[in-house]
Amino acid sequence: MKPLSIAINEYTISDIFQFSEEIQHLQIGDDNFLVSYDVTALFTNVPLEETIQILAKKSFNGNWFNNTHNLNISEGYLIELHTVATKDQLFQFNGDLYKQMDGVAMGSPLGPLMANTFMCSIEEKLAHENKLPNFYKRYVDDTFALVSDLTAATDFLSVLNDAHPAIQFIMETAVNNSLPFVGMVITKTDDHTNTSVYRKKTNKGLLLHYQSHVDNRYKRSLIRTMLDRAKRLSSSPDLFSKECHDLRKIFL
Repeated sequence: MKPLSIAINEYTISDIFQFSEEIQHLQIGDDNFLVSYDVTALFTNVPLEETIQILAKKSFNGNWFNNTHNLNISEGYLIELHTVATKDQLFQFNGDLYKQMDGVAMGSPLGPLMANTFMCSIEEKLAHENKLPNFYKRYVDDTFALVSDLTAATDFLSVLNDAHPAIQFIMETAVNNSLPFVGMVITKTDDHTNTSVYRKKTNKGLLLHYQSHVDNRYKRSLIRTMLDRAKRLSSSPDLFSKECHDLRKIFL
């Protein structure tokens, strides 16, 4: 099922670095207002039966599933397999055993696929009704949009919250034309946007200690990873230089 979870529709962000590059080249005007929407506890609120039906239809569109995996099973059998794999999951809390009646179990390998499939169905419905903003992108449960003003942002929040009874959204608007979104800060500047690395206020800067008993290749890889992330999320040499300076302080 994995290919279905990647770029399920035109609004899905499958690679945050690719999105960073896209947003850097986006031409925006004075009437563009930065806003993000976050789904409250998406995974545990995904309606399983409804989502399984949607996923099965996508899987058998043009008999994709059987053709891709050289199989010959029915749509009903695939639905049954999904039901066994996702419904009535057991978990323990304070010594008592519970059964999760609905929603995707946290940590389930099928979680991102189910959540994406469900969110895509909502987006397709809103797009059909012409209710989506001109620019709208989503990474799992985090959505970034460009709207005309705060009133339009609030109106769209109401549209999202009315889209399905299973989920609710919260909204965050730009402060001083800057908005954090999935590990980066998007800043509106004149007719374009800049991006840079974002750290939450609760971030303590704790990384792998150099004197820890770990092979040196992991220590070197950590530095390369952090520098690569800085390079790909920084839209200008100055922002990259600043992030390198911050990384140097953190590692020291």
